[in-house]
Amino acid sequence: MRRANFDWKVNETTPSESFIQIIKQQGLSPLIGQLLWQRGYREEESIHRFLHPKEQKLHDPYLMFDMDKAISRIQEAVINGEQILVYGDYDADGITSATVMKETLELLGAQVEVFLPNRFEHGYGPNLTVYQEKIAAGTQLIVTVDNGVAGHEAIAYAQQQGVDVIVTDHHELPSELPTAYAIIHPRHPQGNYPFGELAGVGVAFKVATALLEEPPAEFLDLVAIGTIADLVSMTDENRTLVALGLEAIRHTERVGLQALFAKSSVRANEADETMIGFSIAPRLNAIGRMGDPNPAVELLATFDENQAQTLAEQLQT
Repeated sequence: MRRANFDWKVNETTPSESFIQIIKQQGLSPLIGQLLWQRGYREEESIHRFLHPKEQKLHDPYLMFDMDKAISRIQEAVINGEQILVYGDYDADGITSATVMKETLELLGAQVEVFLPNRFEHGYGPNLTVYQEKIAAGTQLIVTVDNGVAGHEAIAYAQQQGVDVIVTDHHELPSELPTAYAIIHPRHPQGNYPFGELAGVGVAFKVATALLEEPPAEFLDLVAIGTIADLVSMTDENRTLVALGLEAIRHTERVGLQALFAKSSVRANEADETMIGFSIAPRLNAIGRMGDPNPAVELLATFDENQAQTLAEQLQT
């Protein structure tokens, strides 16, 4: 018999009487109660939040450091007709993040271009050569999604050229941050955001919420896909976003997402975490592993059914 790699230790503490009474009042079985106790959900409020995620309020995006500064700069760019580059990542989180940011800016009337790096040609994160090319072609503001906190060289170059860079990211913060115009990160040491485990698409959604002055329900399907795909902690706000997003997927009007579901031989109206994690997210991740990931953004954002079918076929093969 193969030996286990881990010596699992289960908390053997006995649930308190007050906790048992809460479980009875909620009509939950003792087994569910034991699981909740073991996972640390021991107060009535925390149990209710866990069991009813769709009822929970989302956190104020302006609790993130630099959010007000970033929003003002983006609004200025929109008003002045500046060319904005959304610079993303090549995985499912990066693809959905870029799509959310692109569609948000388009709703505001911005001039937007999206660029996702080819992992073989450009590597991960801000690429100096790409920044140089895009700035030479007329880019006036760069907004990163799902990357940027480690992009010192490229970001420094852009800022030196008079092109502001707004970083939106969720990855591990380095000891020294880049010299960006603004850095939106849920764990920024100077911020007050109460939940630090958002995926990149979750951070993009918070920027979208601030720009549109309310949580944009039309992006929740993408938020759920990116959050599940990135394997972040399924607690607190992530749990709420995914619960709401799965409901949105079941009724999605995105023809590209519908085509992707059809090619995956699964039903959107039956979407759950397992289906997204094992059927949809791998197809989005795969395109970034094979080459140019940009068609995936086109797929998620398109209103053209013929284009959706063609692009979904491309991801399938």
